[in-house]
Amino acid sequence: MLQRFFTILLLLWASASPAAAELSYLDHTWQSIGKGLSYTRLEVLETKEVVESLAVVRIDPNLNSFRVYHGPPQRLQSWQEMTEAAVIFNGSYFTKEWQPVGLVVSDGRLIGPRRNVAMRGMFVAEPRGISPDLPRATILDLVANPVDVNKLPWTQGVMSYPLLLDSRGRIRVKKTDLQAQRTVIGTDRRGNILVIHTAGDFFTLYELAKFLKASPLEIDAALNLDGGSKAQLAIKTPDFSFFAPSSLEQSARELFDVTAPLLPTVIGVFPRQE
Repeated sequence: MLQRFFTILLLLWASASPAAAELSYLDHTWQSIGKGLSYTRLEVLETKEVVESLAVVRIDPNLNSFRVYHGPPQRLQSWQEMTEAAVIFNGSYFTKEWQPVGLVVSDGRLIGPRRNVAMRGMFVAEPRGISPDLPRATILDLVANPVDVNKLPWTQGVMSYPLLLDSRGRIRVKKTDLQAQRTVIGTDRRGNILVIHTAGDFFTLYELAKFLKASPLEIDAALNLDGGSKAQLAIKTPDFSFFAPSSLEQSARELFDVTAPLLPTVIGVFPRQE
């Protein structure tokens, strides 16, 4: 009887417990950092307190091109110095041998496995030739629309998972408790490419998808890239510079793992010369 009493008491307490607070955000403004490039910082609020901060780059693919690089792993800053990209960020997941677990397309060259059923989406860019029917950069839903990778019309691409949001506004990731730093690439309803980087490790993938869906970013589709210590973003234009994580954060991570900041695959953004 006593055990049953405590069980009922516990159930009543659970039902009376407040639901998790809904997230909101502070007003933000877009800053022009280059031709067809804009930057904003979206502060995430929970019960009126800032709990996370998103760095967001909005890229017009008609004015900027994309290029995928894969090679010996190095720091993102080294990739940026070598490529002179205006914006550069991490790609998707890889093995302990630094090989991609999903297909990477670099200048038309296919690298890594042609098929991995875990891959739910693919960022693609730079179609061969000029076709009004093909976007210069977009996110493919590999579940709803499987593709023949040997016939891809785009010369740059990265497969990844999970697809956080699809073009119908559906959240495509299950709830988990794993929180980590994130890099996400997406499209908005105007055809821009969005690169989103979280400053901290507040978000699970599901909660990030839920927040992005309700955010003012007008997201059409969103694909998760690698996370944790591999979630990195660098911006360097004549008018603006930004590196995340900071060099101090990277140095702290290296104390525990010297390979923490190294990346074998990155995606660079460049002003079009057309």
